[in-house]
Amino acid sequence: MRKSLRKVAATVSALALALAVTATAVPADVSAATSKAGKKAAKADFDADGTYHAYFGFQETGTWIFRDEWYSDTLGIDGKDMKKAKLAFDNGTLFQSGKKGVTAIEGTQVQDAEIKGNGTYTVGVSGLNNCLDTKGDSETKVSMIYVDTDIPMAAKDNPVTISDVKLLCDGKEISVPSDPFYPTEYTDESKLLRFDAMNSYQKDKGEYADSPDITVVPTDSIQIQFTVSGFNSDNPDAVAESADATSASSDANTTSDASTTSTTSKKSSPVVPIVIVVVVVAVVAVVVVKKKK
Repeated sequence: MRKSLRKVAATVSALALALAVTATAVPADVSAATSKAGKKAAKADFDADGTYHAYFGFQETGTWIFRDEWYSDTLGIDGKDMKKAKLAFDNGTLFQSGKKGVTAIEGTQVQDAEIKGNGTYTVGVSGLNNCLDTKGDSETKVSMIYVDTDIPMAAKDNPVTISDVKLLCDGKEISVPSDPFYPTEYTDESKLLRFDAMNSYQKDKGEYADSPDITVVPTDSIQIQFTVSGFNSDNPDAVAESADATSASSDANTTSDASTTSTTSKKSSPVVPIVIVVVVVAVVAVVVVKKKK
């Protein structure tokens, strides 16, 4: 009996050590909690005459190039890991998580949008300059392209809807599901509107069956164009753009509906990887493996 216990203890210790080494070498695929600002925004009443914001979200597995939700407690506007790395979520770049922590991808230009009524808006990123991986292996791929907002969705009578979602990679439109994209589990968990142009994690679970695989990795730009309705008035500046116009505007980092926004105040969802430290606190441990949403 004692020998068996010693074997169990040794096995658990070895496993814990292996996990600790792996975690420091490879970014972990985990979900982050919602920040205080995010929770506050989720509890607010929806204002059909108010101004809200839409943020470009992205993740590529393997390279772990990303832009998390604004309300991520670790990697959003008030993110702990962002502060530790002395980076600003709204400095207009994509980020990368690796052995040296979180760093900014220089040269990338992220475009967010300010929602001021019904209309068509665009968010995205330009200036990729081939920073995304092109190996095309099973471990490295564009896994999520999405929009997260500060629009509260807890109220059952919230009239906001999203339609006509278009995904453009290097100015070329990619087919996306015709579903209105929400409420997804991410919206359900954060109580803030988020919708996906593509999500390989959901596809693995049988949802978004027609969500596109980005087989040709974007080399310069990615845009998501979408139509918002449910506000009391229309935004005359929020109009649809052609693919060519969207591509051109990405180079200038501007659009007719909104310029890049810099907010100071937000996944429930698959979030970007962070480094995990494993501590052995008992002889017997239970290892639970949970796949990222």
